[in-house]
Amino acid sequence: MKNFFVSLYFLFPTIFTIILVLLTPIPSAQLTNSETRILLQLQTLLEYPQEYPQLLQNNLTNFCNISSSPSFNIVCTKNHVTELTIIGNKTRPVSWKSRKTLSERFSIDSFFTVVTKLSKMKVLSLVSLGLWGPLPSKISRFKSLEVFNISSNFLYGKIPSSVSSMKSLKSLVLADNFFNGSVPNLKRLTSLEEINLANNKLGPGFPSFLFSLPLIQKLNLASNQFNGSFSMNISCGSSLTFVDISNNSLEGKLPSCIDSTLSLNRTIVYSGNCLSARNVSDQHSSSHCKNSTVLAAKPRFEKPKKSMMQLGVLFGIIGGFVGIVGLLILLFLFILRKSKAEREDRSVDISRESRLNIYARSNVPQLMRLTTLGLPPYNIFTIEEIGDATNNFDPSNLIGEGSQGELFKGWLKDGSMVMVNLVKVKQKSLIKVSDQNLKVLPYLRHRHLVSVLGHCAITYEDQPKMTSTIFIVFEHISNMSLRIHLTDKRQREMLKWQQRMAIIIGIARGIQFLHTGVNPGIYGNNIKIENILLDNNLNPKVSGYSIPLIPSKKGSDRKLKEQNAHNHIGSINSAEKEDIYQFGVILLEVITGKLITSSIEVEVLKYELERGLSEVASPIALKSAIDPSLHGTYTHESLKTAVQLTINCLNKVPGNRPSIEDVIWNLQYSVQVQEARSSKTST
Repeated sequence: MKNFFVSLYFLFPTIFTIILVLLTPIPSAQLTNSETRILLQLQTLLEYPQEYPQLLQNNLTNFCNISSSPSFNIVCTKNHVTELTIIGNKTRPVSWKSRKTLSERFSIDSFFTVVTKLSKMKVLSLVSLGLWGPLPSKISRFKSLEVFNISSNFLYGKIPSSVSSMKSLKSLVLADNFFNGSVPNLKRLTSLEEINLANNKLGPGFPSFLFSLPLIQKLNLASNQFNGSFSMNISCGSSLTFVDISNNSLEGKLPSCIDSTLSLNRTIVYSGNCLSARNVSDQHSSSHCKNSTVLAAKPRFEKPKKSMMQLGVLFGIIGGFVGIVGLLILLFLFILRKSKAEREDRSVDISRESRLNIYARSNVPQLMRLTTLGLPPYNIFTIEEIGDATNNFDPSNLIGEGSQGELFKGWLKDGSMVMVNLVKVKQKSLIKVSDQNLKVLPYLRHRHLVSVLGHCAITYEDQPKMTSTIFIVFEHISNMSLRIHLTDKRQREMLKWQQRMAIIIGIARGIQFLHTGVNPGIYGNNIKIENILLDNNLNPKVSGYSIPLIPSKKGSDRKLKEQNAHNHIGSINSAEKEDIYQFGVILLEVITGKLITSSIEVEVLKYELERGLSEVASPIALKSAIDPSLHGTYTHESLKTAVQLTINCLNKVPGNRPSIEDVIWNLQYSVQVQEARSSKTST
């Protein structure tokens, strides 16, 4: 007994330590900053669904601390999101016409570009959220995904074949969408335990290979457009316990492995077909399935054609009359618009020529003064340094793919984050040209550009076709795009008139630098609102602009260039005016607070501004076309100047659009009028 107490005495510290460890709360995972930003981006892309938690409103700073609910659940493991479930209320309707989807601004490609960056994801369920569009092939970037559920949305088109490379999948649920065509070959997905493709438009060929997947347990192919007869040689996996092939157009006999009378351990649902099963009371006649097959072969939304001759003649007469009236209306509007444009041109108080002397075009040597920008010195990187920065181009660092190559994020030795653009030049005749154009890169540094910090160029000469790979290193901007600022209600409220004008002037100066700050100028720069990034001080920076590395053969052939000098100048002028038009679209979005997705929207909003500026309209008409969050922050003269400039930039005739110098002059005038009125008010 004494020895027992002695042993207990010596064991007590160990027991106490174990109890202390068990009682100590396990700290919750803290997401990386990048994954937190991704989740916030998803919130924006899903247009702020009510199921999505509001971190700030709930006094939370980490998604991992959020309590799970039936509509939202997130699981974090080792600082990464491993499970994400969002269940909305936009259920799939009976017909496409009565759909309730996300708005036209939604891009399913952009959405999956963002969500696939959660590289450690194992479970992803996005149900009844109104997602629409064709499922992009980039879902194959989910290398660790085990459960993929995007049911009850509005996804259409074919199921991408890239799903077959998601080798970790155990559950694939694409039910209640509008997928059509054949089911891709999933034989390589040997871990699949559940497949649910019910209630789509898949067919006509039946995917018999799904029965033989080694671990498959549940298979639901109900309510599709599968037809034809089964092969009697179909084999089923030993784990298969449930099969639903009901409400298709299948005929003939059931194979023995899915015949419920022979497979006692399996539940087989096959009603609503034309099968010659023992229980024929729940089967259609063979003629029903043949008719269904014919109907399924027609276009999905094709309307039946009218065959009545008299009705066709009547519609022809009515259509001709409506067409004539429409032409007369269009002719009247054209004459009215043309006369108005001529009046506006005559009312310009300062000519373009009188201002050009203020903005003399610069040449490359003048740009050596750019050391005052605060950017690090330009660097020629080695391929080893590029590899270290991007972790050898790890797929998790891939941001996107552009017209000139892939874009990766990376980190330099000093810890600063950068963007690395990988560009491949395969044509031998262009490699020398690209080498010449590399000399321009050190000068693409400006406070209103996402500036180039350095590059690395590699040429492989031991291959049959000489290939150059160029890595361009850009600075990283930590804040979000102007588009996101205008989309988010709270951030949009913070951008008052003076802040928006400062941003717009910065964008214009970035464009001016591209046009006149390097020699030759850079045009055709894909100026759009999502490519305008804002730093922490709301200083705008133009990204996605053209890098002159891969010119056309016409531009690289001196003789051909001399022969077509006039055409070459014309193409530059056209590209310059296209930049002005795109700038006008951004200005239109900033003034109205509405993001534009089509040319029709441009014309509608432009017309509202024109009507607001007309002589017969009251100031209320112009006010109604402006973003309500701007009301009370601008003077009428300042707004009027900016609105007129917007209309001029969006002129359908490129030659009538202003130059970038004219644009900056008018914007500065608008700001000066605003500041003058503000100073009078303050005094």
